[in-house]
Amino acid sequence: MGKGIVVIGGGVAGIAAATTLADCGYKVYVVEKETSIGGWASSFCCKATDVCTRCSVCLVAQKLRDVSTHPRISILTNSTVEGLTGEVGNFEVKVLQKPLYIDPERCVACGICVEACPAEPNAIRSPSREAFPYSYVLDESRCLRFKGEGCKVCRERCSTNAINFHKEPKREELSIAAVIVATGFDVFDAKEVGGLGYGRYTNVLTGLDLERIFSREGYLKLPSNEGEPHSIAFIQCVGSRDELHSYCSQVCCKYAMRFGLLIKHRNPSAEVTIFYIDLQNAGKGFAEFYEESREEIRFIRGLPVEVLETPSGRLEVRFENILEGKVERKLFDMVVLSVGAVPRRDSWDLALNLDINSDQYGFFDTMGAFDSNETNVEGIFVAGACQGPKDITDSIADGTAAAAKAMEVLKRWERI
Repeated sequence: MGKGIVVIGGGVAGIAAATTLADCGYKVYVVEKETSIGGWASSFCCKATDVCTRCSVCLVAQKLRDVSTHPRISILTNSTVEGLTGEVGNFEVKVLQKPLYIDPERCVACGICVEACPAEPNAIRSPSREAFPYSYVLDESRCLRFKGEGCKVCRERCSTNAINFHKEPKREELSIAAVIVATGFDVFDAKEVGGLGYGRYTNVLTGLDLERIFSREGYLKLPSNEGEPHSIAFIQCVGSRDELHSYCSQVCCKYAMRFGLLIKHRNPSAEVTIFYIDLQNAGKGFAEFYEESREEIRFIRGLPVEVLETPSGRLEVRFENILEGKVERKLFDMVVLSVGAVPRRDSWDLALNLDINSDQYGFFDTMGAFDSNETNVEGIFVAGACQGPKDITDSIADGTAAAAKAMEVLKRWERI
């Protein structure tokens, strides 16, 4: 169907947009900055108990299979957009693809290179369970060879000749008709709230740390001694609803409750407490889900101001109990910080390259409430959490909507 369409970002919103376009006959190029597609959601764990809690993580694997096998979709990983010229229907996009020193088509993910690597920390990392392409990745900043030591142990041990230290960056220009930006989000750095102890106390984690533990281990354990925690506190709105980030990150309340129920399901004797300002109650079925959660989880209105580690290794949480009007202290084995969503660090650069507007926080801006995917540049659209916090289902729906909007504009342009 004439020129193709570039989707910048291979998270769930970008994947949804790409497959929608490809199913309608368009050639699609997915440009992903990381070495694999899937975004944050591809590393998340299923939070089902004895029933589904509608976290939607199960949708991600199917979306990855759809996009990775579609004949009209080309995936450019480890790649960034350096510039764009032209107008709707006739864009030229400059793409830089950094070298992948381990060839995804040759790598069989056997792990021999990881075992052989003498660097500390290891210069080769394994892919996440749902990663595509499913290939090991060499970190140039850690590799001894790129530090001038001439090491080639991993290449000598690789039986499929997948490792090549002499790969060079590639630049290419794509002639395309439209652009969909779906670059996703970053997470707030919890170390910026020093009083909550992240980075100082081993058993203070973020929600993403919890995702990794459950994905890797299948159950919850204390990082300090690998024992099972019996009292867990979730602190909401870390990096949201403050002076610099006055918006709500929308997903945190739901994932804290889902994790709380999952923890209780695995260990019924565990005590789970959620500290909150107020609860983000948007979405179908939230009220019912909250009522179900209250039977298993204790909710305290009031955000802690300080977390301290006691000599025994437990964590003392100091907080104001707003409903009871008093300051309290409670001990927990583990504290989980529900960190908010923030714009990606490279969003400003991409906005300049594409000449599109950003809002006051750094998320990409749109034309208005009724044009939620269109930017100030005709032919460039945004989808998913790059324009503001969204959960998995909303990101998928938004990616599909952006694709539909792009096709509508292109058909209108073709008739002119």
